[in-house]
Amino acid sequence: MVSIGALLADPKYPEKLILQKLFCAYTSFSREDLRSKMDDEMDADLTKKMIDAYDMYVLHKKPLEYLLGYVEFFWTKFIVSDATLIPRPETEYMITATTEYIQEQGASRREQREPVTWDLKPVTNVLLDIWTGCWVLWISTLLQNPDYFSEAIFTDFYENALEVAKKNYHNLIKTYSWKVQFLHSDLLDFLIHGKSELLDKNTVLVANLPYIPEKTFNENVADNVKNREPKPAFVGGDDGLDYYKRMFDQLLTLKPKNLVMFLEMMTWQVDILRQLYGEKFIFEEVKTFHFNIRIVKAYLK
Repeated sequence: MVSIGALLADPKYPEKLILQKLFCAYTSFSREDLRSKMDDEMDADLTKKMIDAYDMYVLHKKPLEYLLGYVEFFWTKFIVSDATLIPRPETEYMITATTEYIQEQGASRREQREPVTWDLKPVTNVLLDIWTGCWVLWISTLLQNPDYFSEAIFTDFYENALEVAKKNYHNLIKTYSWKVQFLHSDLLDFLIHGKSELLDKNTVLVANLPYIPEKTFNENVADNVKNREPKPAFVGGDDGLDYYKRMFDQLLTLKPKNLVMFLEMMTWQVDILRQLYGEKFIFEEVKTFHFNIRIVKAYLK
């Protein structure tokens, strides 16, 4: 057996921070605990597990989040797996934009002191998360606005991603009483085939659909992302907008009057959607991440 301190000092493993994170994840010790346990010996199984994971990270470029089994996002720890995209910082901008919108609706109602279109009573307000992945967007929005929704639905085309989302639900939701549904659906098919009553309610739709063009993904995305994270979570066809176009076509069929969407895409893609759907939809760019990614608020005219 080898001690924790000896393993961390071994020159064969120069990525010391990675070893420390693996040790803490596999033992549930904190970084503070680690400092006091340098002389403790590790059993052979734990040593092998750490070294195997270290080699997967260094030699095979497997993302650390998949090795740890979780990611910390918006002050919350979420389970992730190779069935789901690893959350990116820009998604925090969408959560912020959605929260600001909801809070504005509440402030408007209080100032007017009379009924407005947006009803803050929890019996009427619905949150939809389309292509939910591991669930970070959906639950982060709910946890930021726990009193504004009574019902929430999250969907994904891939059932293995839905399983990860369900695990996060059971781990994170302990005290709230929202009505929650997990649906296997191709974008908004669940509304077209059986859930159309939701269209009578005030609804916020959040969707971080795949929007990277195929050529951009193949030429510019890092190899560890291309080789390790699920490509369908990134790529949206030649212009990156295949899924958004299908969803907007579905909305033109459904014609929801009380639905507001928050979406993520590139700047030039907003212009394409305005050209295609601008006669029916309003597109407002409400947040900017770096120079080329936009959070867009969209709704029917």
